[in-house]
Amino acid sequence: MPESRIKIGVIGVGRMGTYHANVLSILNHYVDFVGVYDIDLDRARTIATKYNTVSYKKVDDLLSVADGVCIAVPTRAHYDVAKRALEAGVHTLVEKPIACSIEEATALIELAEKMGLVFQVGHVERFKGAVIELKKIVHNPYLVEARRLSPWMNKDWDTGVVLDLMIHDIDIVLSLVKSKPVHIEAAGKIIKSKYEDVATAVLQFENGAIASITASRLSEIRLRRMTVSQKNGFILLDFESQDIDIHRRASASFYVFPSEITYKQEFIVEKVKVQKENALKEELLHFAKCIIGEEEPIVKGEDDIKTLEVTLRIIESINKKIGKPGHYIST
Repeated sequence: MPESRIKIGVIGVGRMGTYHANVLSILNHYVDFVGVYDIDLDRARTIATKYNTVSYKKVDDLLSVADGVCIAVPTRAHYDVAKRALEAGVHTLVEKPIACSIEEATALIELAEKMGLVFQVGHVERFKGAVIELKKIVHNPYLVEARRLSPWMNKDWDTGVVLDLMIHDIDIVLSLVKSKPVHIEAAGKIIKSKYEDVATAVLQFENGAIASITASRLSEIRLRRMTVSQKNGFILLDFESQDIDIHRRASASFYVFPSEITYKQEFIVEKVKVQKENALKEELLHFAKCIIGEEEPIVKGEDDIKTLEVTLRIIESINKKIGKPGHYIST
C-alpha cells in the first residue's frame, strides 16, 4: 500500500465513465477519487453526488488537482482531451480506441514519454482472468476464431462495431499470434447507425496463422467467445463466464448399420482454473500502481498502435466494399 493515495479523476461520465467512477470509489486503499468533469454539468453533479466526490465545471480545474485521469469521452475527442491532460502533467488512461488515427496515437505516446507520464489505453479485456490464463496456454496457434455479439442499444453511435466491439478481439488475437498481419479482408453492413453495425474480418499472418473475427451490435443474444486451434489442443474461452476448456486427444469413428450411419467422437476436456476478478477494477488498480512505480505497464504503446492500425485497415476494407467514404467516427 502506498504512503499516500493517488489522486484520480474521471473526464466524461456517460455509461463507461460512470463505470470508472464506480470502481474508483471503492479503490480507496490506493486511490483518492478527487472528482469528475463532463460537458453535461447536471450529469457530472449527479455522478459526483452518487460517488461522494466533486464535480468540476472546467476540465482544467480537475486536471489541477489530479495525479491521474480516466478519459471516457466520445472517440472523436480522445486525442484533444488526452493531449490536454498530458500537457498538464497528469497521468492518463484513455478508453479504447487510443485515438482516431495512427498519427494522433503516435503523438500521444511520444508526448507521454517526453513528459515522463504513464499513458494507458482502456482495453479492459486484457485484465480478465480468463484472458491472462489464455495467454499462458496458447503457443503457436494456427487458427483463432472470435465472435462478439450484442443486442442493439439506442444511442447516438459515433463509431462502428469494429471500433466499438471487434477491437477487443483484434487486440487479443495480436497478443496471441505474435506475428505481423500480411493480408486483411473484411466485410460489413450498415443497418441502423451511420457506421457498420455487423462485421467479419479474416486476418492472415506472416507465420501462416489465420484469425476470423466477427462482431455485431444487432444480435438477439449477448455472446463473447473465442476458440484457438493449436497443436495438440483446441481451446474454448467464454468471456462472459470466464471459463476455459481445453479439448485434447480427439478421435472420430463411423459405424455403418443397415438403417443408418453413426458418427462417434471422443476427446478429453481439461477445465482451466481462472481467478475471476472485476476486470475494470484490475485495470484501474494497475493504472494506479504504475503511477507510483509498483508495476510496469503490461502493454507497450507500440502494441496499442498495432491494434489501432489493424482495426483501421479492417474498416477501410469494409468501407471500400460498401462504397462508404473513409470516415471511422463522427466529427
